[in-house]
Amino acid sequence: MVNFKDGIIRDGSSIGTGKAIGNLKDGLIRNGISLGSGKTLGNVKDGIIRDGMSRGSGKTLGNVKDGIIRDGLSLGSGKTLGHVKDYTIKGIERMHDGEIIACYHFLIKKIF
Repeated sequence: MVNFKDGIIRDGSSIGTGKAIGNLKDGLIRNGISLGSGKTLGNVKDGIIRDGMSRGSGKTLGNVKDGIIRDGLSLGSGKTLGHVKDYTIKGIERMHDGEIIACYHFLIKKIF
């Protein structure tokens, strides 16, 4: 089980417990153990998920609109891959849908 607290994604079963596997800060997903540290794995901006080092840069991997995950290059386009509720991490529910999916994709299991 994976959980999210204060921007840190951990591999424990309860919120805030377990080994840190990455973090989310300002739309950037990193593999560091503290907030804002580590190598940038990808980013999300306005529902578009990319593999770049800064917000809005890099190759587009997919998008999230109205709770639906798609593999298209622009918001709302592409083949449907699933729903956000299927990939939600415990404790991350209040974040934007794009950030939820980006964290899951870059830190847990590839979706795109």
